[in-house]
Order: sequence, then structure tokens, then C-alpha cells
Amino acid sequence: TVRGLSEASWEKVMYYVERDLLGYGPIDVLMRDPRLEDISCDGIDRAVHVWHRDYESIPTNIVFRDRNYLREFVVKLAHMAGKHISTAFPIVDAMLPGRHRLAATFGEEVSPRGSTFTIRKFRQKPFSVIELIANGHTDLWTAAYIWLMLENKMSMMIMGSTAAGKTTTLNAYANFFKPGMKIVTVEETPELNLTHENWVQLVSREAYGLGESKGKEITLYDLVKLSLRYRPDYIIVGEVRGEEAFVLFQAVATGHGGMCTIHAESISKCVQRLTSPPMNVSPAYISSMNIMILIDRVRLPGGKIGRRLRYLWEVEDFNKYRLIVKWDPRRDVHDQVAKSFLLQRIAEREGKSVEEVEEEIERRIAVLRWMLEKGIKDFREVSNIINQYYLFPEETYEKARMELHSVEISLEKEDISKILYSLRGRQDIIFRPSSNPQYKNNRSAE
Repeated sequence: TVRGLSEASWEKVMYYVERDLLGYGPIDVLMRDPRLEDISCDGIDRAVHVWHRDYESIPTNIVFRDRNYLREFVVKLAHMAGKHISTAFPIVDAMLPGRHRLAATFGEEVSPRGSTFTIRKFRQKPFSVIELIANGHTDLWTAAYIWLMLENKMSMMIMGSTAAGKTTTLNAYANFFKPGMKIVTVEETPELNLTHENWVQLVSREAYGLGESKGKEITLYDLVKLSLRYRPDYIIVGEVRGEEAFVLFQAVATGHGGMCTIHAESISKCVQRLTSPPMNVSPAYISSMNIMILIDRVRLPGGKIGRRLRYLWEVEDFNKYRLIVKWDPRRDVHDQVAKSFLLQRIAEREGKSVEEVEEEIERRIAVLRWMLEKGIKDFREVSNIINQYYLFPEETYEKARMELHSVEISLEKEDISKILYSLRGRQDIIFRPSSNPQYKNNRSAE
């Protein structure tokens, strides 16, 4: 015993000391659970709720009973994020250690039930595009298509509702950038996590101080304007919702690549938001955003909840959008429903035929499928292989093709749906290129 306590008792004491002083107190266990995406407290005498990756919203047995203790706890969270919250400044939006996103209110100033908070947990290892393919989020053809589009500096907007997976998707697709490209990201809170070497990360800042000595606020608008001075190949805005959208579309129209996310449930609502205050993007500039993608949380045929790329459009002009890829909710498959005019544009720019460009997509499908079959899913490993393909395309493709053959997978004869079924044990993502006549001709020519 030590000071009258047994060793087991001392272990309990030290656990609570570390939990309450160094950790997150009563929600420390929740913060350590990798399956939880979101933790929220709605006020006094209300159960803390979590959002589980498999079971969605779940109430916990954690309840804050003391109003003052909850206030102190919210102050502690704000201090851990390096921010201040009080009666004078009762709202905080900040980032906790570990890059978890915190939104909180203090006291009864703006929340009558007492202090509240929501923590959006940050995934330490970002999803790679191979994991998206394995999970059924994106199919092989669409992934290879986006790879080719980003190589050719096509701009892309990813839309969806809250927690649909927009930033996760954008971060995964960022694996496809060429190694030599200069990337500038602009965010309110730093959520993007790229493996790219030549990457400048810019984050907005609230005004600080009081009265005449108050410091200047640095907005997304200021940062997007600044990013143009960096000579970027791609400007990525974490989320557009204000006047920064106008500057981004101006930059895209002048030849820069652009990527961003936006809260919208359909392409019509997305364009309405873009062309209305405070974004005020002119309809003439809408076609500068070449590709628009809708990500959604959906109920899968088996009853589970998943995230899927629901639609992919190519923007021909204002109010003229060509649907290229559509997710079928009955079969849980992605279908290519129309031919791409952007492939035609790339072919003309590079002096190639459309058939040659489509053949390049087939080669990239082989590389992606090889990584899927080999279990190469870590985002850094995936990025390294994509970089190898840029530097040594023939060697990387041949290696992928030969290793696929070594496990008796024929690129010419086997149906891709059977390959994915054998790899994953279930047919929750099937690539069906047979609806494209040109694809059939290419395969027969091989």
C-alpha cells in the first residue's frame, strides 16, 4: 500500500487525475473511440449523444447535472483549443489538439438550456481513394476518370449535406495531383491532410482584441486573393459560402485549377447558392467549374448507412449539365450513363484521339485495381504509387498488369464485378462499363 491506498486504488486515482487534468474529463473515453465521428452535448440534464460510424446517432449514459461544472468544462475545451469563451464572447469555433473541430456556447447567453458543445472528430489517417473504392463510395472508372481530370487541371466542386463526406472525398481525390504541382489550400479550420510536397496551407483568422486595438480579421476572401500570388496550379477551398466563391471562380476562369466543397442537396440548389448573395458568381462563370459531384449519406440495400458518390456531372454551360455517372440505389452500383465531352477536350488539347484518352483511363483502372487487390490502402502508399505512375507510367502499368496476371486475373477476359466480388466478399460495388460501346471496342481491340 501507498499512503493507505492499495496499488489498484492508486491506479484508479491516477486514471482520474490524468483523465481530468490532461484528457477530456467525462468524455475522454468517447474521444479515444475511433468509431465515433461526432460528440455533442445539448445542455444540462441532457444525455451526451455520439454519432457512430456503424450505428449513427446514439445517446450515452453521460449527463451533465451541474450547470457550473458544464460551464467550466466548456471553458476548459476552449482553452485547450487556444481560444477564449465567456459571457461577453459566448460562442467559439475552434480546433482542439488532434485537429478535432469544436463548436461551443457558454452559459445561457445564447443557449437557454445551459452551455453546449459539439466536437467533430478528426480522422488521423485520411481515407485514400482505394479505401473509397473498397467501401463502394466510388467505382474504379470514376476514380480513374477523376485522376485524369485532375492531371489536366480540370476544376471540381463537391456538394452534399452536412456530414455527407465532402471533405473526406476531396482529401482522397487530392491523392491524384501530379508531384510537381503547387497546391494552395484555404480553410477556416485546417481539416485537409495532403501528402503533396509542394503544398501551402492557409487558414482564416478571427479578429482579436477589444476596441480600437482590435486586430484585423483574415477571411477566406482575403486568403483566396492572396493565394493567386503564390502561382498555384490548384487552389482548394475547404468550403465556399461567401464572397470567396467569386474570387475562386475568377481564378478558375483564368486558368488555375480549383477544387472546393459546398453545402447543397442538388446541382440546381448548388447553382442557386452560387449565383445569389453573398457569393454572387455570375452565371457566365458557372461553366468554369468543369465537374460537379454530389456526395450523399444513403441507406444501402442491406439496410446499413453508407456514403456514396450519387451523381457526377460535367458542366457544359449555365443550366446545361451532362450526367456522366449515376449511382443505382437498388443494385448499389455506379453506372456510366453518358459519354464525356471533357475527354474530347483533353484529346484535342493533347493532339490525341478520344480512343487513346479512353485507353489511358483503362490503364489507370488497372493500376487502381492492382492496389485494391494487393491491399494497398494507406493514403501515403497510394500517393507514392500514383506518383510512380506519373514518373514511370509504362513500368508501373506493366508491374500492375503482370502482378494481376500472376494471381490469374486476366485484364482482357475477367469481368470486373467478379474481381471485386472475390476481393471483398460482397457485391456492393460493381463497375459496369458495358453500357459504353466505345469501351467494348477498345476491349476487343486488346
